[in-house]
Amino acid sequence: YGTWRQASGGGFWLVSLFKVFWLQALFLWVIAVVVQVPQVAAQPDHLTGWDAAGLIVWAVGFVFETVADAQLARFKADPRNAGQVLDRGLWRYSRHPNYFGECLIWWGLFLIALSVPGGFWTVVSPIIITLVLLKMTGVALTERTIVEHRPAYRDYQRRTSTFIPWRPKPADR
Repeated sequence: YGTWRQASGGGFWLVSLFKVFWLQALFLWVIAVVVQVPQVAAQPDHLTGWDAAGLIVWAVGFVFETVADAQLARFKADPRNAGQVLDRGLWRYSRHPNYFGECLIWWGLFLIALSVPGGFWTVVSPIIITLVLLKMTGVALTERTIVEHRPAYRDYQRRTSTFIPWRPKPADR
């Protein structure tokens, strides 16, 4: 934002209106179609197998994101961990379990949307969220900068799955 402000000078308000606020509003509207479509659908008028599957995936995602964020907050709150790498709990199995959980939440909502007519096209929502978290913000941004501040992160990268939780590789001896 600072760079945009300098480059735009007095026109920063217009740049921020388009590049920040309207662009984010468009993204949010498109992402939210997975919630909007099922809410306005009249059919089905009962819960379906898609609803149950979506609720399960959503709940697993919610637990992953909540537990991972709590583990990270506890880790950061301890001054002894300054400059260290969190590689315990869910973080032992994924370098980004909180983002994995976030994606599962949106994929769960998509499964719920499949229960309504026309719900399939809402797949755009979890695809966008997954791509944004993997390629634009979240994972990509963190992975680019964290090695500079935590040299042990390189070994952690070698041992630990980037996104989908998986059994860690053995540490170097």
